[in-house]
Amino acid sequence: MQVVLRNVEETLRSYLGLKYHLVGVRLMKKDSEMRDSFRPKIAMAFCQMVREASSRGESYLYGLDYEKCLTAQVVLGFRDLKYIKIDCRVIPSETRKVLISPLNEISDVPDVALAILTPKQMMDLTIIMQAGNNTPLSAEFKGEHACAEFFAKPYMKGKPNISLLCNGAREIYSDFRDNEIIFGAPLEVYIHAAETIERIAKMGGTLCGYRTSDIPYEIINEFGKIGFSRGTDYFFGKVNGRNIRVYLNKDLNGRLKFITIHLPVKCHLKGRLKS
Repeated sequence: MQVVLRNVEETLRSYLGLKYHLVGVRLMKKDSEMRDSFRPKIAMAFCQMVREASSRGESYLYGLDYEKCLTAQVVLGFRDLKYIKIDCRVIPSETRKVLISPLNEISDVPDVALAILTPKQMMDLTIIMQAGNNTPLSAEFKGEHACAEFFAKPYMKGKPNISLLCNGAREIYSDFRDNEIIFGAPLEVYIHAAETIERIAKMGGTLCGYRTSDIPYEIINEFGKIGFSRGTDYFFGKVNGRNIRVYLNKDLNGRLKFITIHLPVKCHLKGRLKS
């Protein structure tokens, strides 16, 4: 299954031009599923961990004590609080732990897979999902309780949904950008989308927004040997636990001659910035 998930991630990231990983989420409700936890160093909100998994490749396996958001505690089924009204939540409330991980690294088949997208990328994904299907994609969102929209609805109803996020996700707990939304769906939706992209490519056809690459197969194969996957015009992977991107640059004659290595660095700024 991990080979399938890696292929799904690589295909969709390449097609959509995604900057971040797809994310898989699985709820664990039985003691037999318990294992060593990748707990956050401090309590964090579910939406924040989703973004860290997507943007930084982090993995988390945690229980109630490490869920900072009270709304998420109810939405994920950790607890049942009657005085909080939420349109959709995990029922029954029997969740023991939650696993969050980049889709290409998750150790279990996820209940729901997530993608952080721009509206343009959501449009391109919708076109792929609707290939050969005249049924439009429907979504329900209120701009509040984002985790209920992008996780609980797909989990409970087995159908995709879109969330425009909420103030908690954008301003209180996490730092989602103004142009970012989250698409949540059962894993088979992503598998079908990836298969559709590959099928059209093999047929020699094109689809609105489809991206191609002229990177030679030999180069792709060599990067694959060291565990790197291919994006549209770059390769991505990990070196000593650090996320790395390698861009192949062309000279004036269009020949691949240079490489650019991108290493994300997280900085903590103290005090106030002066203009």
